[in-house]
Formats: sequence, C-alpha cells, structure tokens
Amino acid sequence: MKPPRYAPDSPLPAFPYLPGKNLRDANFQPAASIASDDWKSDTAYLHGIDLFNHQYYWEAHEAWEHRWLPLADGDPLRTHLQGLIQASAALLKIRLLEPTPACSIWKRGRSRLLQVAAGCPQEAYLGIEILPLVQSIDTIIEVADPEFEVPCIVLSEGP
Repeated sequence: MKPPRYAPDSPLPAFPYLPGKNLRDANFQPAASIASDDWKSDTAYLHGIDLFNHQYYWEAHEAWEHRWLPLADGDPLRTHLQGLIQASAALLKIRLLEPTPACSIWKRGRSRLLQVAAGCPQEAYLGIEILPLVQSIDTIIEVADPEFEVPCIVLSEGP
C-alpha cells in the first residue's frame, strides 16, 4: 500500500540519494521553506513527511532542515524537526549498513521527539503521534536490518 501524500504538488525524487553509493537526483529540490503557523499548510514540513514515508531519507532530512535552521533554540518546533531529521538520518544509516552511527543518531532524535511529546496532552505534535513513530524506529534500530519495514507517518486531523 502506498503511503498518503500530504504535499502532492511537491515532487518526489526519481531515486533516493544514498551517500557513497550513488549521486543525487540533480532535478530534485525540496519544497520551499515558508514558515506557517498552521502545520497543515506548511509545505516544507509536509513535503518532508512525504519524502520520509516514501523512503527518501536524505531528502526528508534536507526538507526539514531548511525549515528547522531559522528557528530559535528552545522552540518546540525546532526540537520536533531536529528529532525528525535525526530519525531520517538514523534510517538512512541502517540502509547504508552503518548500525553504530544509526544508533547514536537515533538516541538523540528519540530524546528530542519524546521531549516534545511529553509537552503535548495527547502525545501528538503537529499531526504526528510521536510514541508509535518512536517505537517503530526503536525496532528498526534494534534489529538493524537494511530491508526494514518502512515506518509511515500518518497525520492526524487534529491540531
């Protein structure tokens, strides 16, 4: 089953970039990072989710990084995005058969995502139920199989 698309007008690359294994898709660009108070219209955020869900982990990292960089330290959105970036990086490292760095990166990303979830009444933030995502990535990191079952971020309808 194909994962849902949340930014359908933003393209997916022709192939995933795997550092040290192939070149990037020269025609691919992440969605423009335009800050929005409403995550449901934050194209860079949604494009990152699409990229993550379709196993473009390097590209998801890039999409979220453009959104993350200008945010102030202590901003929960910055912490959330950094956690997602590190989740993507950890999954990419598993794909590249590098479980030790994957574990190290994920430890930091996991901590950030759980920090954000702890401050949310329903443990969901910007449409993402954090705990199920963390648990699925925990299993991937523990097993370290590069052919892992792909985690999918399904956004909630709530705030």
